[in-house]
Amino acid sequence: MSSPLTHSVRTRSRPAWPAALGLPLALALAAPLLLTPPAPVQAQALSPAPQLTPDTAQDFVDVRVPELLAEHGAPGLAVSIVADGEPLAWAAHGVADLADGTPMDAESHAFPAASIAKSFTATAVLQLAEQGEVDLHEDVNAYLPEELRVPDTHPDEPVTLHHLLTHTPGFDERTGMDDPEDPAGQRDLEEFLRDNTPERIFPPGRYAAYSNYGTGLAGFVVQEVSGLPFEEYVERNVFAPLGMNGTEFGQLHELADQHDLVTGHGPDGAPAALVHIPLVPAGAAVTTTGDMARFMTALLNDGELDGERVLGAESVAMMLDRQFEHHPDATAMGYGTYEWRTGPPRGVGHGGDLDGIHTGYLVLPELDAGVFVAVNGDDTDPEAGASLLHDLRFAVLHAFADEFGPADARAGSETAPEADPGDDLSAYSGSYVTTRRAVEGTTRIITLFDNLAVRDAGDGTLRVRGALIPRERWLPVGDGVFVGQDSGERLAFTVEDNRATAVYLDANPTNGYDRTSALASPGLHLITVVVALLVLLTGTAHLRRPRGARGARGAARVTAAVSASLTALACLVAVGLVAYAVTDVNRLRDWVFGDSVVLTLPLALAVPLALATAGFAVTAWVRGWWGGGRWGRIRRVHYSLLPLAALAVVAVGVQYGLVWPQG
Repeated sequence: MSSPLTHSVRTRSRPAWPAALGLPLALALAAPLLLTPPAPVQAQALSPAPQLTPDTAQDFVDVRVPELLAEHGAPGLAVSIVADGEPLAWAAHGVADLADGTPMDAESHAFPAASIAKSFTATAVLQLAEQGEVDLHEDVNAYLPEELRVPDTHPDEPVTLHHLLTHTPGFDERTGMDDPEDPAGQRDLEEFLRDNTPERIFPPGRYAAYSNYGTGLAGFVVQEVSGLPFEEYVERNVFAPLGMNGTEFGQLHELADQHDLVTGHGPDGAPAALVHIPLVPAGAAVTTTGDMARFMTALLNDGELDGERVLGAESVAMMLDRQFEHHPDATAMGYGTYEWRTGPPRGVGHGGDLDGIHTGYLVLPELDAGVFVAVNGDDTDPEAGASLLHDLRFAVLHAFADEFGPADARAGSETAPEADPGDDLSAYSGSYVTTRRAVEGTTRIITLFDNLAVRDAGDGTLRVRGALIPRERWLPVGDGVFVGQDSGERLAFTVEDNRATAVYLDANPTNGYDRTSALASPGLHLITVVVALLVLLTGTAHLRRPRGARGARGAARVTAAVSASLTALACLVAVGLVAYAVTDVNRLRDWVFGDSVVLTLPLALAVPLALATAGFAVTAWVRGWWGGGRWGRIRRVHYSLLPLAALAVVAVGVQYGLVWPQG
């Protein structure tokens, strides 16, 4: 099914590097977020971009980068630029540790790599594929021991390495950290994979859903097939040949003894703790600006550097090319990479996030250029850091691409999109929830906030509401693609049988939103909770002492009122804690991954309280009175609504893993 308009406008999206190993709520729940708008499409030809030379590159890192650092207020950053097969410039600004004021040094300091390590893991997998040791399209279970095999949830649709490298295996969200100070509680890669087998919620290859587990499993295949520990294999076959002497996989708190690691910082300047990451191939690594320059140069040189080859040209092409696309006109996934923009010139790379650390690299193959940036803290400036999709790291990457490789506006149509009030866009209307979601535990809370509500505005445009979506008119530009009237951001819908089944933000190809039923709509759930809380707040009316109520009957009347009030209080506390956690993502992460009962205990208490209140309501209807006086019909109806309202809140809580104990 196509949109009514036949002309199309191609806008160029800026990158939305997804959360790497930290809680995905970091993107979904920090509010309110606005997507970084792409450069507007111009009808005229663009002015020629300045040539990328050692002088212009050094000027960029010495002048523009510190300007951005000052605007965003992070502690420090380091950056390196490559082009034409060699490093052009590198620099560091700010401090490596706020506590002691150590200046950042681009040559000596190392950084937690976070999820850019996924590109290293993909390189290792592709090496084995070149050698015929693995087949990217073979059932991955052929390379796994029985206890780690992927369940046959979708018969005749096996998960393959191709799916793992493109985040399309269909797994639910499985990620977790361990306390580095508790050796007994630390899990290695095999233990985590064995004990956290994910649910297969989608057939493989249907949707992209960013999966740290999937990359971890791909890394374990490298270990099983090569016969070497994953860390050792990558050191021997990727890092050593490329001369990446400062890059290493391992636990960060252990690597800190061997590398001069910068300190990560939160928005308040407090140092961020180094966590134990069981899924090592997904992001437990350190690197340097110089090493990332060598890695980018090798990618741009068909896998070879200084006479050493780590990948063949065909494998590098697979790594950087489109391997999974949800829409032909939108950004797509590569192997261990994803598109930043479709171009021309195309931008491909990866980003990563840990507490207080943000990294990213971007290569522009058509320009034979690349840039890497690492930031050791969160933005502190309210304006510059208002959106997680436009932090300091993104600002540097944006500025580099806009300066030296601006998208060619002439590739788009010169015709601006227009709305036709006669168009019927009801096929797109519905509720959509993130494809990157969990099916058990409190992590399910992510879908309560990371969702989209799409409606036909009736004037030839769409209305779209969501935490990551600008509130504006969305104009159809053809083939299920809509463009934001003000932001220039794009939504691309997957349409089957004349009905949209999923939608993707062009700024983030790593996961999308699939259609959900009306009853499963987070919007309906939120409305249900609000209405139920309003009903529960009226329950205190039953606390007033009845005239003539004495002795046991009066006490029973008070007990009934107290039961209703405690039920309301438990529900109000539960919702209040969730609302508070949404404003403090770090606190929410601690509660979700710290085995805390803070989010689940209130509704656990609400269940018996609601049942007790329901018992009092039944007694009131059977006897018609309570505590020395008769209840009128209105009062009995009102009291009966209280346990029903509480159970409605509990039912919504069950949907999002907020009722203890968890299954």
